[in-house]
Amino acid sequence: MKLITLTTDLGNKDYYAAVLKGELLKAIADVYIVDITHEIDPFSYSQAAFVLVNSYPHFPDGTIHLAGVDTSRYNGMNHLIFEHNRHFFIGPDNGLFALMFENNLPKQIYKLKDTMAPNTLPVAGLYVQAAKAIAEGKSMEDIGMQVLSINPAASFRPIINHNYIKGQVVHIDRFENVILNVRKDEFESTRKNRKFIVTFRRNNDIDKLEENYSTIHDGDISCIVNSAGYIELFMKHGAMASLLGLKLNDSVQIEFK
Repeated sequence: MKLITLTTDLGNKDYYAAVLKGELLKAIADVYIVDITHEIDPFSYSQAAFVLVNSYPHFPDGTIHLAGVDTSRYNGMNHLIFEHNRHFFIGPDNGLFALMFENNLPKQIYKLKDTMAPNTLPVAGLYVQAAKAIAEGKSMEDIGMQVLSINPAASFRPIINHNYIKGQVVHIDRFENVILNVRKDEFESTRKNRKFIVTFRRNNDIDKLEENYSTIHDGDISCIVNSAGYIELFMKHGAMASLLGLKLNDSVQIEFK
């Protein structure tokens, strides 16, 4: 049995995700499909990178990960396949993988040989055929040509100074908790046991790190280190993002005193 995960911006309203899964089931006889999510914001390869980089390590070695987000960023864009940390990745060369792995990219990355007819949904055509080839034991050299570099992207990492961290919103989950691109180790090494204040809107500052979600009252806001190890802003039993007007890529500053 071959395990394949899907991370796309196709949504669940239309038939596109069903087309993708149907094509996989037709192409690969013994396949198990896991939807990581189809609810990535349209064209947001940065959000897809954040979700996938925090998801894939929890899957078994040999898993094939299909990333179908912003697959038509520009005419003639390459579509990539590579193995990294004993996992296979297939997706567009639009900055997604550069964000995921930053300075830790594998040395051997291949662009898929596109012998198929033009398709407005490459994740359900070209990517499925690539996944089939890997599942059948073919090498990446059989289905791709090695590339020396891939498209770069602005770093996930926050700007860190002795007295502040300037981060940004990288994800908003279904509870409307707001996840920053600030890791716990970055926060603590900069904090050095000092007091802090998280600034994102006037009169809505946060100055305490909670141990869990239940330590504040309903409707109050605070922050926590989430299960993936990132600083997360939340409102207990409330929709923090929409109520306080926070959006993907908004700037959030943490000041230390």
